[in-house]
Amino acid sequence: MLPTDRQKQILDYLTLRKSATVQQLCGKVYASAATIRRDLSQMEKRGLVQRTHGGAVIAGEGGGGEESLLLRQERNVPSKNKIAELASYFIKDSSTVFMDPSSTVCRVAPYLKRYKNVTVITNGLNCAMSLSQKTPCHVYIPAGQLTSRSNSVTGSDTLEDLSRFCADTALVSCAGLSLEYGVTEPSVEQSRVKMAMLKNARTKILLIDHTKFGLTFLSRTCAPEIFDYIITDEQPDDTVRECFSALPCE
Repeated sequence: MLPTDRQKQILDYLTLRKSATVQQLCGKVYASAATIRRDLSQMEKRGLVQRTHGGAVIAGEGGGGEESLLLRQERNVPSKNKIAELASYFIKDSSTVFMDPSSTVCRVAPYLKRYKNVTVITNGLNCAMSLSQKTPCHVYIPAGQLTSRSNSVTGSDTLEDLSRFCADTALVSCAGLSLEYGVTEPSVEQSRVKMAMLKNARTKILLIDHTKFGLTFLSRTCAPEIFDYIITDEQPDDTVRECFSALPCE
């Protein structure tokens, strides 16, 4: 088995179980303890897992903080691509767009190559690079402090810079959406950035896959009612649908 395939199996197992010992992983992927330890070391450097005594956990599970972008990029890829393609149809030629640094919103970037004279403001470095390499969009990155886990800039300078822009559309995602607390994030800084984008955009669109329904995290970003559209990959259950109120859902 190739190392990449084996590490994908390890990540899938940890995503399901949240934690595992080296011996459990040996039995799961039929590899030696030395091989598993080497895989876990490589995966930790990529921000996918956190090593523990005798095993590993999914990155971010231990401290309740923001998960690594690398980890989030590898989850629910088909769903995120579907959501991203739908979101791209809300963009028009000569429009200005806020894009947050989330793994879902970043997947919208390649679809923007079909438009002319689009300007994007994003605090996500991965998103900015994807836009610059794959599209003719004009890209602006606000000032701020680099956060390596999310590969984005945040802080007071970021908020100040964002306040100087006005956009036709804001594309944002979230870590959780619950009936009680609305849209939430594990990072207070990211939550504030998203609020700043939403405040200065005419059309507000939330991109969220079904795994986020019913979850609540530390920082409340906003109520779902402020969005003009919510784009998701599956119909939510009745409890979560109450969050959407009378919004047009896709």
